[in-house]
Amino acid sequence: MLHKSTLLLAAIAVGLFMAGCKEERVGPLPASDALPAKITDLKVVNTPGGAKIAYVVPADPNLLYVQAEWEYKGIRRNTKSSYYGDTLVLQGFGDTNEYKVSVYAVNRVEKRSEPVDVTVKPLTPPVHEVYASLKVKPDFGGVNVEFVNETRGDLVITVLAEDAEGKMTPVDAFYTGLPKGDFTTRGLDPEPTLFGVFVKDRWGNISDTLLTEETPFFEKELDKKQFRELNPYPGDVNGNIYSAAYPMKNLWDGKGNTIFVTAQAYGVPVSFSVDLGVKAKLSRMKYFQRQSTAFYFNSGTPLEWDVYGSNSPAPDGNYDSWTLLMHCTSHKPSGLPLGQASSDDISYALAGEDFNFPLSAEGYRYLRFNVTKTYGNATNITFAELTFWGAF
Repeated sequence: MLHKSTLLLAAIAVGLFMAGCKEERVGPLPASDALPAKITDLKVVNTPGGAKIAYVVPADPNLLYVQAEWEYKGIRRNTKSSYYGDTLVLQGFGDTNEYKVSVYAVNRVEKRSEPVDVTVKPLTPPVHEVYASLKVKPDFGGVNVEFVNETRGDLVITVLAEDAEGKMTPVDAFYTGLPKGDFTTRGLDPEPTLFGVFVKDRWGNISDTLLTEETPFFEKELDKKQFRELNPYPGDVNGNIYSAAYPMKNLWDGKGNTIFVTAQAYGVPVSFSVDLGVKAKLSRMKYFQRQSTAFYFNSGTPLEWDVYGSNSPAPDGNYDSWTLLMHCTSHKPSGLPLGQASSDDISYALAGEDFNFPLSAEGYRYLRFNVTKTYGNATNITFAELTFWGAF
């Protein structure tokens, strides 16, 4: 049994410990009823379609964020920057007019300081910069639109075409954030047509409409029944296939479930040649991957290849008798790592990838493909189908 004096000492120790403990309040710092101090040293840098306002943060522990407010076309807009920031970014202006912007400091109980007003004058917005760069020219089955977007604004370029009733109707919409590029609207008849092109951003700002009359070039799908393997041809894969079940002619049999597979021992790069059966000025090519989850953007599925054309290929396979028409790189929409494919990726592969031949290219009967890289760095290639369009 413990001695009474020992129990007494233990009780005193516990009492002293408890007396030394204090309740700690957990939560935000108490906010002052006073208004926050004004933001100081504001400096404006105008940008395309917007502005940046740099400032000095007041030494106030209760400050939560800094806010800018302005009115644009009758609508109040605002943007915020946290306590840790020192710059407000304003976007969405569709002109180069001057605008008054009020800047506030806001504390933890949402009390605002007195405003500090500055004036911004945005530089030319991306919608107008891109509009000024538009170039429209006839293309196979439609028109080609070229653009420059140096500020990389997120934009949509819409193409209109006059219908039989004289109404301008949307026929294509191209979404882009690229610094420059071009796209082609297809499926139109080869007859004089009035086209319109305008640019719109995500804030609803719209450019003028560029009107031009163009006559699309005639294009037609080439008849695959006339395609032949140019075989044997020195330097090409020829009979070096994975098995007799996967010959080259599967590429033009019109069936998505048949495939062409080269022998693994042959390696990559690998080339093969096709006789189209007719001399054609080609407009575009559609490439279909092997329809299998194990091969979508994987294994021996071609990633990069070159396409050459010739009308009189040298018997020895020398590339001097061939003209490089285009370099092709397959695109994986999701950008997911190797072995992973999203539903969008699979839908994209099933629809086939389009590659446009340059408008300046001449007509050719023979095509030669040189695959230089596969998705999975495999030692052979495998894919399902090739389709061509052009004038012949």
